[in-house]
Amino acid sequence: MTFGRSLGIIAAVGSLMVSAESAAALLPRVIKVHYTPKDQQIHRYANVPVDVPAGVTRLDIELRYDRAAGENVVDLGLLEPGPLELGTKAFRGWTGGERSEIFVSATDATPGYWPGPVQAGRWHVTLGLYKVGASGVDVEITVRTSTEAASEPTPALPGRTNEPIRPGPAWFSGALHAHTYNSDGALSVQALVTKARDEGLDFIAITDHNNTAHQREGTPVPGLLQLIGEEVTTPGGHMNVWGLGGVRDFVDFRVLPGANAIRGLVQDAVARGAVVGINHPFSACVACSWTHAVPPGVSAIEISGREPEEMPRAIALWDILLREGRRVAAVGVSDWHRGEAPIGSASVRVWSRDLSTLSILDGIRNGRVVVMLDARTPPPEIRLVAGETEGRIGDTVPLKAGDGYIVTLNAKSPAYQGARAELFWNGERVASVAFVDGAARLERFAMISGYIRVHVLSGAGAPIAIANPIWLTVKP
Repeated sequence: MTFGRSLGIIAAVGSLMVSAESAAALLPRVIKVHYTPKDQQIHRYANVPVDVPAGVTRLDIELRYDRAAGENVVDLGLLEPGPLELGTKAFRGWTGGERSEIFVSATDATPGYWPGPVQAGRWHVTLGLYKVGASGVDVEITVRTSTEAASEPTPALPGRTNEPIRPGPAWFSGALHAHTYNSDGALSVQALVTKARDEGLDFIAITDHNNTAHQREGTPVPGLLQLIGEEVTTPGGHMNVWGLGGVRDFVDFRVLPGANAIRGLVQDAVARGAVVGINHPFSACVACSWTHAVPPGVSAIEISGREPEEMPRAIALWDILLREGRRVAAVGVSDWHRGEAPIGSASVRVWSRDLSTLSILDGIRNGRVVVMLDARTPPPEIRLVAGETEGRIGDTVPLKAGDGYIVTLNAKSPAYQGARAELFWNGERVASVAFVDGAARLERFAMISGYIRVHVLSGAGAPIAIANPIWLTVKP
């Protein structure tokens, strides 16, 4: 894995060096470090060393600081002995600003962290300096250890449900962005997946921030596919990675805005068989908008989520990428954390050869996706017909300049009563027609290569469905 000079983004701000010989005498102990706005802007991540002697079976960390009415926010994570550079496998977990007390032991750990042996050597409490006020912030870390014998061996990951969960090609309804209490969500994995199944979803991706520890909870729900994901929460924007798996498998997140290392993170995830998508590219929250470049290997972009007012800007960015020839699929999400709102509002329909992890990921990569307002409304059937040639969402259709083609939509669900279909050519709206008896038809002529896509709007103008492109390759 190559990330260039990525080590420069990781710093142990403040001075703390404790020898292994004196560690036993110092535990439990309190470590105090002061951080300034300069530290936050230049380093962003601080690794505070903690030397752990042999024989320790449990390590407890408590973080305290003055939040100053929201001016200071310090995130919390933990690395076991090992390298500190970007891409390290030494992370034992991360819970960001959600928790101030964590522990790891041979048999258990705080949600968001992995159990396992507590190795002797230099551990690091990793702090994310999300916000630091003008006067700086005093951080106090209390470290406690235990040498009590572990009563059980380290638990193995639960076995995965046999896939495919459902055979045969279909449009499958899914939620691609949801959180559990392993990061900043309210529900356990069991409660989240049960809610998803009750809403009528066929699959759900659990995308906790900067960890995949939700895998520790074996919670199969009949008929529901669970994708292992992660919301990689960098200071330059967030991205989802779907299709991870295995003990402590995760994508590092410590990349400053504009750093070229983002390319390496994306390339490494794709090489491992995962799919990468940009999240809420124009979010109002601090450091949530996407300010990195869009590296090769990005396969998706969120165009709808918790902030509907950002949707037009996200669609505009999507169209910029499409006009460049980038096969990036638009996805709709709820970014679900808590509350009574549906997980599947918004959601996606993915055309897939069956309901399995590999097939759903292939459907997203190939752009066979429709963004939908809810979890249950069937997507419109969209076809492009030119003589004997036919194409559907995600297809590439070869045409000659001047050839006519027809885009047809069929949607019999009551949700489409009074709806209109809008046709976009290379990002520009070029036609609009009302549904009549659940059908709509739009005609065009091919002149240059590009893409068409369709929006379906209710009578009130609200989006019901936004389809991904059908691509045209036009020859003279």
